Amino acid sequence: MAAYVLLQSPIFTISNIYVLGNNSLSAGDVIKVSGIVTGMNIFKADLNAAAGKIMAIPMVKDAQTIRKFPHTVVIEISERSPVALVLLEGRFVEVDAEGVYLRQGKAGTTGLPVITGGKLQVSGPGKPVQGTEFEKALKVVGQLPVELRQNLSEVNVGGDERVTLYTIEGTECKLGFAEDAGKKGNYILQVLQELKEQGKKIEYVDFSIANSPVVKYRN
Repeated sequence: MAAYVLLQSPIFTISNIYVLGNNSLSAGDVIKVSGIVTGMNIFKADLNAAAGKIMAIPMVKDAQTIRKFPHTVVIEISERSPVALVLLEGRFVEVDAEGVYLRQGKAGTTGLPVITGGKLQVSGPGKPVQGTEFEKALKVVGQLPVELRQNLSEVNVGGDERVTLYTIEGTECKLGFAEDAGKKGNYILQVLQELKEQGKKIEYVDFSIANSPVVKYRN
């Protein structure tokens, strides 16, 4: 009798659905994918199934659904953040720090350098992009200072595994091998800032040897 009352009582009819943690995704889209709707009995809502559906969204890293009695459901999500772009089948797509294909992107987006070099394998949105050079480049991107990363247009890894960065202004920064990428990135940022203050135009900066940068100026 108690179970019958709980399942039939209008007191436990869902009237509020809240989404927390969403930045890129709209609350409406998340709720729609979850399958939870207002007017449903709160005990009949399959919250585990709803969380699983939400986590199928490529931009979602984690999702939890919580009952707040008597008539509210809270959906808490953790979104993936794009850190770079790759060119797949003629279009740019965003990837996060784990290399997961998030969504279609746009070249020139501030803070999202394009990773180039080597062959790529991908199964589709929500799946990790794979490739030896790509994975090395992604690791480098994650180690670079944020200020430098936001000023990059491209990160390239050649067949010899040497990494080259290109700034939005067109300056080529030869990083050498991926080891000590964070340390080299700090040096690059410092040198670029100093030369910019001096009003000098640079063709390239070679940081293959971190403590001995070579600078070539434009004529």
